Amino acid sequence: MRIAKTALVVLALTLLTGALVLAHDNLTGEEIIEQLKSDMALTGSGHAVLDLITENKRGDRREHGLVLFRSDDGNTEKQLVEYTSPADVRGTKFLSIYDAGKDETEMWLYLPALGRERRIAGHMTKGSFMGTDFTYEEIAGFSSYSDDYEAVRLADEEFDSRKCYVLDLTPTSDDIDYSKVKMWVWQEEMMPLRLDFFNADGQLSKRLLLSDFRQDSQGRYSPYNITMSNELEGTKTIVIIRETYEEVDDSYFTMRYLRQ
Repeated sequence: MRIAKTALVVLALTLLTGALVLAHDNLTGEEIIEQLKSDMALTGSGHAVLDLITENKRGDRREHGLVLFRSDDGNTEKQLVEYTSPADVRGTKFLSIYDAGKDETEMWLYLPALGRERRIAGHMTKGSFMGTDFTYEEIAGFSSYSDDYEAVRLADEEFDSRKCYVLDLTPTSDDIDYSKVKMWVWQEEMMPLRLDFFNADGQLSKRLLLSDFRQDSQGRYSPYNITMSNELEGTKTIVIIRETYEEVDDSYFTMRYLRQ
């Protein structure tokens, strides 16, 4: 009887595992993008110390030190990026606030040389942020692929030695810069590893790579290396996360701090 019961348990587990694999394999593009644990890095609340490296088409590099503060209460997301080095950009700050009840993200850039902030709005949000390969919108990081794109699942592939879902994303609004985005999603953790961005002419415009994934105290994975390359211009921007902290003070997300 004991042998028979063991056999039944093994059979039940086998059938259950098979059902789970089948359900996993049958996920649609929309279901996959809805299950993404993160569209980008540095989500939630806390702060981080970063290195930002810009590389021109000749391969010349310039290094910057930054600190990033984030707050997310489920309704309002706030972010402040502050340059700490080199000396010519130290004190430059970028504040962005997204309120779910408003149509657009509010953005301000403070330049110490001018001694005042300026509002980043309209077409300016799609411009290059501080000479990097990221736009102001991308640095703000409040967009959601599940909200802004329709997803179609393509054939699975392996990328960076990980099994990936591959998605073809088409924008749902004319406000989005890219005509198409192709995304590789790490199946085991449901996190994006690579995104290819195509311009209006169908050319590969930019590529985003996320790597060096590490687990936090709660077992959640985050990338500690983010690289955006401009495939048309031959330039590259690398963000390396040096330290992360869970605490953050809400005073960082004020106009008073921005002007200090």
